[in-house]
Amino acid sequence: MEGKLIEEIRLENGLTLEMFDHSRHVAVDRWLVSFEARVEVKVRPEYFVGDSKTGISLEDVRTLLGEKATYRYTKERNFIAETEREAVLKDLKERFLDTNFGYVSSPDFPRKLVHRKYKEAHSQMLLWKRQQNA
Repeated sequence: MEGKLIEEIRLENGLTLEMFDHSRHVAVDRWLVSFEARVEVKVRPEYFVGDSKTGISLEDVRTLLGEKATYRYTKERNFIAETEREAVLKDLKERFLDTNFGYVSSPDFPRKLVHRKYKEAHSQMLLWKRQQNA
């Protein structure tokens, strides 16, 4: 579900923060208010230069992740009155910006995200292989 883009912010680290409204009507005058923040990071060779201690190579990362890693933050509130929908969405967005803006705009965020997403995908792959061999 793509949702409605409600705002884009160009970050100091060169990335773009996109914020979406995925809200949907659930009953008579009630809504599921759903907010998503997303930052896409291209997998770049400079994220692995001088990183010999992890043993992660650019090729390994691209094999598991492809050309990008995506940060996603979602928050939902259910059974919200239609008259409160916009205010709740605005609150979810403001809370995200208050607590996470510094994190996603950090200069080191892109490198750390790519490494974390790789480790998560690698762990899932190993778990899957163990289950297949069991």
